[in-house]
This record gives sequence, C-alpha cells and structure tokens, in this order.
Amino acid sequence: MYELVRGKTKYIISKSDSIEVDGWDPKASEVPTVPVSREIEKATWKEYLLTGGTRREPIMDFVRESWNRCLAMGVDPALGKCFDIRPEKDLGTEHWLLKGLVEDTSKEIYRLIKGKGLLITICDRHGYLVNMGGDYRALLSADKLNFGPGANWSEKSVGTNAIGTALATAQPIRVTGREHFCESHHGWVCSAAPIFDLNGDLIGCIDISGPKSADHLHTMALAIEGARTIENRLFRMQSVNLMSTAFNAVATGLVYIDLSGRIRSANPIAAILMGEAADGLVGADAETWFDLKAIMEQISCDYQSRSNGGFRIRCHRNSAYDTRALPILSPNHTLAGILVVIHELQTVRSPEPATPSETEDAFKAIIGNSSAIQQAVKIARRVAPTPSTVLITGPSGTGKELMAQALHHASPRRNRSFVAVNCGAIPPELIQSELFGYVEGAFTGACRSGRTGKFEQASGGTLFLDEIAEMPLAMQVNLLRVLDEKKITRIGGKNPIPVDVRIMAATNQDLDAMVTQGKFRQDLFFRLSVVRIPLPPLNRRGKDVELLAGSFITTIAREFGRKIRCVDPRFYQSLAAYEWPGNIRELSHAIESAIIMMDADVLQWEHLPEQIRGVDRPSTVAAHSNFNLEAMQKETIHRAYLNFQGNISKMSKALGIGRNTLYAKLKKFDLI
Repeated sequence: MYELVRGKTKYIISKSDSIEVDGWDPKASEVPTVPVSREIEKATWKEYLLTGGTRREPIMDFVRESWNRCLAMGVDPALGKCFDIRPEKDLGTEHWLLKGLVEDTSKEIYRLIKGKGLLITICDRHGYLVNMGGDYRALLSADKLNFGPGANWSEKSVGTNAIGTALATAQPIRVTGREHFCESHHGWVCSAAPIFDLNGDLIGCIDISGPKSADHLHTMALAIEGARTIENRLFRMQSVNLMSTAFNAVATGLVYIDLSGRIRSANPIAAILMGEAADGLVGADAETWFDLKAIMEQISCDYQSRSNGGFRIRCHRNSAYDTRALPILSPNHTLAGILVVIHELQTVRSPEPATPSETEDAFKAIIGNSSAIQQAVKIARRVAPTPSTVLITGPSGTGKELMAQALHHASPRRNRSFVAVNCGAIPPELIQSELFGYVEGAFTGACRSGRTGKFEQASGGTLFLDEIAEMPLAMQVNLLRVLDEKKITRIGGKNPIPVDVRIMAATNQDLDAMVTQGKFRQDLFFRLSVVRIPLPPLNRRGKDVELLAGSFITTIAREFGRKIRCVDPRFYQSLAAYEWPGNIRELSHAIESAIIMMDADVLQWEHLPEQIRGVDRPSTVAAHSNFNLEAMQKETIHRAYLNFQGNISKMSKALGIGRNTLYAKLKKFDLI
C-alpha cells in the first residue's frame, strides 16, 4: 500500500508497511456488490449549471440537491484542484484522534482492493482529509487534484463529491463521473460512508475512490463496513473512558468485556470480589471468571431486546453473587461489548408470575447447566413433537415427572390432559380398574354408574406411568395389548373403546437387569423405551445445585410470604458440599425448612437442617479463639457485611475504617 503524505510544499507518495491487526477481517467474496450508476451526459451537466435545471434526463435527488447547494455557495465548476489545504497541526485534537483510530482500518480494507486502481481516504467532520492510501497510479491522479491529507474536500471547497456530500447529508453516497460538480473530478467514481461517535454525532467519513476505469463493484459496501468498524473501535475507546469515571462511584462490581471475550476494564469492587488485582484482570479471558459461553449465543441473537434487564450468568469465583451480563450497543445498534455487573450478595427477588403461553419454552422449568442435564433436555426437545413412547430413568427425586410434564407441554398434545399414575402406589388388585375403568356392577363395591379409567381420561393427551417397574407381570400383558391395539375394555364391559394416548413411563430401577431376571416383560420394555431419557443424580450435576437452590428460594419465599433480603454465601457453600442422596426433592425440602427457620430476612447457613450443614460451620472461628483480636475483628466485619448487604460505603462508615482498609480486610478474611 502506498500513501500520499504532505511535504513542506507538495504531496509525496511513500510506501507503507503492511501490518497484521485484530478486528474486522472480511473476505472479498463476502462483500456485497453495488454496480456503478449510468453516466450523466455532459450537456445535461452544463445546462444545469447554467440554468439551475434540465429536462434532458432525470438526475438523482441527492445530486440535484447538492448541485443546488454548490450553486448557492458560489463554487467554481471549473476548479482544477483543491486550494484549501492546512497543516495537520492546525486541524485540532479531533483530527488527530481520528487519524490514530483509522490507520488499521484503512490497511485492512486495502487488502481487499489491492491492485484494483483504488485509494482509501478518511476525513474529519469538516471535510479535511486525515489520510490517503492506495494503489500507486491512483495516488498519482489524486496528487494532481491536491486530493491528499490536510485538503478540504467539503462541498463548499470542491463541490459535489462523495466525501463532501456524505458529510452534508449524513448518508452513504456514491458519486459517479459527471455527478461531480467540478469538471476536474468527472473522471472519478467515489463511494463514501459517514462515521458517528458515541453520541450519534457525525465525526467524519470514509471514502473509496478511483478513476472510472477502476473496479468499483465492492467499494460502496466496503466504505459502509469500514465506517461501522471505525465506529465500534471509537465506541469501545469512549465507553471504557466513560466507564472508568463511573466505575469507582458505585459499590458494585463492574467489568467491561470486549467481543473477543477479553476483560478490558474492571473497577476496584470487581477486583476485590473476584480476588484479583484490577491490573491482573485486564486482558484476561473472561471465561476464567464468568460462565459466558452458555449465554453468548443468546446475547448475539437477542441483545437489543434484552439490553435493559441483561442476562443472568454465573461468577466462578462465587456463584452466590448476583451477576448479570448487559449488552453494550454502539450508536449504529451493533453489539460492541458486554458489561458484567456483580452484586456482592445475591438479592432474592420475587418476580411476577409468568403467564403460560404456547410460545413459551416448555423446558425452562428444567433448571441446570451441567452437561448431563443439558443432554437430557436435548433428547427431550427432539422427541417432544413426535408420538413416540418415552422412558425416563433416574434415581428418586431427580425430576422425572417434571421432565414428563415438559415433554407434554412441548408436544402437539399440550392443550389436552396430562394424567399421571404412580404404579407403585396402587394395590395390584386395583391397578387394572384404575387404568381401564369399569362398568356398573363389575364387582362388589363398584360405583353404580361405573367409572372411566386413566386411559380414557388421558385420551387425546399424555398418560405418565411413574414407577413402571412396580407394575405386576400379569398387568404388563394387558398394558402391552392396549399399546398395540390402542383400545381398552373396561372391567365387566364387552365393547372396546378406542383411546388416543401418548405413553411416557418412568422408573428408578434398572429395567435391563429386571428383564434379564424375568421380573419385567422384554416386549413391553422394548415398547416403552423407544426413546430413553436418563436423568443424573444431583451430586453429579455440579453447580446446578446452586441454580436449583436459587429457584427454590424464590418460589418458596413467595409461597410462604417471606421476604428474603439476601443470602449468606456460606449457605450455598454448605449446599455444594452435601451429597444429596434424596436429590432435587431433598434439596427442595431443605430450602423449605431453612426458610421456615429463618428468624429475620437474611437466609443463613445456620437455618439449614443439621445433616446438611454438617458438624463444622464453614469459615467460622474455632471456640478456643474467642479472645483472639483478629478473630473478633473478622466476626465484626462479617456481621456488618450481612447487615449492610455488602454496601462498602455503609460498612466503612459503621466500622469507622477507610474503604481501602475495609477492602483489604474483606479479602484477608476470605469474606468475599
């Protein structure tokens, strides 16, 4: 790439070194094409300039309006070259800021137009050119027009041209041949796009120009994309400066992450909460600290509608933190970065009850990010729209019925009945009448009018057979016949009744082993297990324990009418350390017990059942250190931390110590 630079009295062409840069890197094959428009006749151009109008041929509106402005400003159409050229030192700080910002973008675009006889120009908002680079022959032609750095290419200076007209209209513009106001420019085709700053104010434009003989097929699209790239770079620079001013004014952790996933800025609170010096965070991979991977696709697809509420994410340092990712949008409404907001204690909110909807995700009730539960949901999503039978397996309390309900609500049968039957809770002698019903007088004690069975009740919908392994062998034969024939006959009845039922079954037993042992019919097993969905025990789901606990806290607190201001992080530490033999059901009961035992509005470790919190209190001071000054200091700071919900300003005022001292002690005592 060659550049046109200003010497003491004239322009000089110099060779520029190529560089590798990170950022926008389009492929030429991906750039949209915009054909060059039809050339205006010379007689049309002359007539318009002499009379202020023409009937010879139609002229584009933006060209006619620009020509009118030029006539009003008294621009000379016979002007051979630009004469308003200023030294860079006289063009102000805005000009220099833009110059430093755009150099990489110019060289990236040049890689796509190299050898096509074109040049790239960027100007400030007044029209003064910041830089000029491109192919050697194009620069020679530009030099003859004084088309170089420091030259004023506004409409007032050189008439209608892509740069000046883009600045005047704040719109992307292509000016071809005699659409230029000045005759000396009639041999050129120019494409320009305006550049805006953080406030949406025009700060300049980018232009790709060349003789009419050059290849202009991609120039308009490249100019627009180049402008967007410069805007995003400027936005990131301005937003980081803006955030750094605001970061220290709040008692909340704030982290700015760029689109490559790197941390670019973090305030002191965030550094303390994340247990790392602020300088050590800058440049680090954000995935080390936050679970961004799980929601990056959501952010990319849905950032505009969720820019206010943000997306809840998990902080690896302490999942008890209330952590949200907020998309940052540039002035052109593209995603420019992510602001992560970290609250020091997790505040439990009571959201408005959700309104059921057919468009709502039926599987949102299946809470968890672990690979095992995500795989189960993946299988469920695929089988839900089909009529196939499903066998859900897993230990007791893992949420098998919840999965069955999600499958039903995601199926075409969502508006019909979901009927659940616990096969292990029905006496063997009654299970047939429970499933198939009976007619009047079928047996002693039967209802006079008879009764419909579960199959008829579920017709058109879903029948969920829980604990299917407990079904007697004799009954398994009858069930298999119904599944094959899709008809039932009530006990004591003679007429078959058609039923349209989708079957889902669940068990906590090893049915494969039961088939081998002759305790479960093999043919029924094959019929029920067309698709298997295994649910893992809770102790194999890692951080899902904390996610489920948070959901239960919100739900149960609302049900009991209890206000929970915050949750002690050690509460979650105890939950994470427990084995959960009773799985999700046991977790729900433990949360319910803790909320009942809560004597104020802070949910603490002490409120958990004894078997879950264990013998030793996490992070507590041993009994023999009651008179240890450091231990007493730690306990006092911890109580202040809970009382003021981690508000650093209030804590430091109440404790009578400075904020920096408090930060250091919080970190020393492992309280954050």
